Amino acid sequence: MSRIWKVFWWMIAASAAVAAFIPVFDTYILNTPALLPDTGASWYYWKLPPDQATAITRASAWIPYLIHQVLLWYFIFKLRASGKRWDGTLNRWNWAMLGLTAFMTVAHFVQTALFYDGLAQDVTVWSSQYSVIVMLVFILMMRNADRGLFFGKKVKLPKSSLVLTRRWHGFYIAWATTYTFWFHPMVNEWAHVIGFFYMFLLFGEIALTRTNVHMNKYWTTSLEVLVLIHGSTVALLTQDSLIWTMFFSGFLTIFIATQIYGLGLSKRTIRIASAAYLGVTLYRYTFYPGGTFSTERLADIHQITWIPTVEYALVFVFAGVLWAVSLLPPVKRSLESGGQRPDTL
Repeated sequence: MSRIWKVFWWMIAASAAVAAFIPVFDTYILNTPALLPDTGASWYYWKLPPDQATAITRASAWIPYLIHQVLLWYFIFKLRASGKRWDGTLNRWNWAMLGLTAFMTVAHFVQTALFYDGLAQDVTVWSSQYSVIVMLVFILMMRNADRGLFFGKKVKLPKSSLVLTRRWHGFYIAWATTYTFWFHPMVNEWAHVIGFFYMFLLFGEIALTRTNVHMNKYWTTSLEVLVLIHGSTVALLTQDSLIWTMFFSGFLTIFIATQIYGLGLSKRTIRIASAAYLGVTLYRYTFYPGGTFSTERLADIHQITWIPTVEYALVFVFAGVLWAVSLLPPVKRSLESGGQRPDTL
């Protein structure tokens, strides 16, 4: 096994170990304050009551977040400027990003233990969720070139939009990941534990850029599919209704319609997976938990189109916006001087 893959597997193991430590931390170290009742999807439950939030508790989250954010962007910039090739090696900026993740993870545990609150006190809960959705849309745009957007078929997007996405997506994903990381306190809820595990993997993906791990199709597809598991878990644990099936079936639809075509599978395998998808979807919308059959659930089967419709529509919206941006004189000159080279990170 090459050194880069050893680093990769150590990163996976460390991410799992830290995520597994969160319940221990919550149980034996964290003194959870009294929280306000959950009032619905727009309310973030895991934050101090407003009358207990102070300038100090706010600063305890915002200052390390800003330090984390600026340093991560700086390391990405330096990695790009270093001219590192796409290969199986790590340079000092790759190691710097791995070290930054480790240090800031410890800092976040300490911050949660002392002050509890994350960024959620001052920003809407939707901002964290939408930041991840936009990240997924950028990935759909970039992977259109090799796996297509609909059932293996490519769609025609402006070349300048693709170049801008490839060139700058790393800075956006670094923001979305860091912002979401500091949005939440380190608490023992399955949604949080799985979510932080996902954040650690994304930080690892950022740190391993310009290596042959960063572009591995199985690894990158796994990161996309993990949203299915995390989104479904969050919906299942925080909703009283069966809304979680919308998340599960919606993200599963994107996997079957798009992501599976980037894995190099045979047509027969894809057909079997598609048939299994139809069976699972029909089961989820004709049976209640516990096995009770009801055709009334079929009236809600349109839910499987909600998430795919939003994500696919945003692909074209962002492609159009980025195309318009590419027409701005400074951006146009930059693209022309770079030969519209699709740099990544």
